[in-house]
Amino acid sequence: MKARLNSILAGVAGLMALALFAGPAGAGSMPGACNCQPKPPCCQPPSPPPPPVTPCCHQVNVPGVNVVVSPTVIVNASASATVNAGAAAGGIVFAGGGGSSMVMGPGTPGLIQGLNVGGSSRSAYEASRTKITKVVIQAVCIDDKAVPHPASQVFPDREVEDSYEGEIFRCIAGTHMQWTVAEFLGKIDFGNGKTHDCAKGEALYHSPGGKVECKPQKPARDCNERSLLRRFGAGVKVLTMITTETYTAYREETTSTASAMSLDGGVGGVVY
Repeated sequence: MKARLNSILAGVAGLMALALFAGPAGAGSMPGACNCQPKPPCCQPPSPPPPPVTPCCHQVNVPGVNVVVSPTVIVNASASATVNAGAAAGGIVFAGGGGSSMVMGPGTPGLIQGLNVGGSSRSAYEASRTKITKVVIQAVCIDDKAVPHPASQVFPDREVEDSYEGEIFRCIAGTHMQWTVAEFLGKIDFGNGKTHDCAKGEALYHSPGGKVECKPQKPARDCNERSLLRRFGAGVKVLTMITTETYTAYREETTSTASAMSLDGGVGGVVY
């Protein structure tokens, strides 16, 4: 009985010694024990915000355009000047960069009031002028086969008086007259002359003052034109002639338009 009691006491004592040897969990008081407690995280100060970007103001050179800002804007296409962007009253501020913009003040931003655009243009038009020139005239008669024949002079004199009124050349029946006029500079030269045509049955007619034109020829007996050729032959006439010349003239036109301009900056900005 006593031996059994001693055996129980010895077992209890062994259990107590085992409990003392293990110690509390996580105490870390025994040599070789693992310390698993994590350290508190370190607190770092936040990074400072990036410095603000200061817009850069530029000087804008606009070739061929004169811009005057404050209080109105005048654009003159015939001059060139410099626009200084500034923040003064009535000025324009240009901000650079990829998203650049333009701000105008005071007043509505981006709006230019009182914009006067002036310019000039050259336009062509048709005009006429009267010339009084000493000329020489020759004439032929063209038949239906396009064969030329000498035209008949109605008087033998080469010079035609300014006061003369009447026919100076005639054609035989069935032909039409073709006459050439050139400026007379002391010698006969039709190299730079101008050729005109009359209808069948028309003669070349001279009016006082130097007017020459085609008119229906006066009735005459048969073979009258052949008789004139036998008497006076083929020849030329020298006279003072009034001509009307048509030419192309040019005039300068000035235009001026008053309006407003709206400018919207930034990438893809629009100017109205």
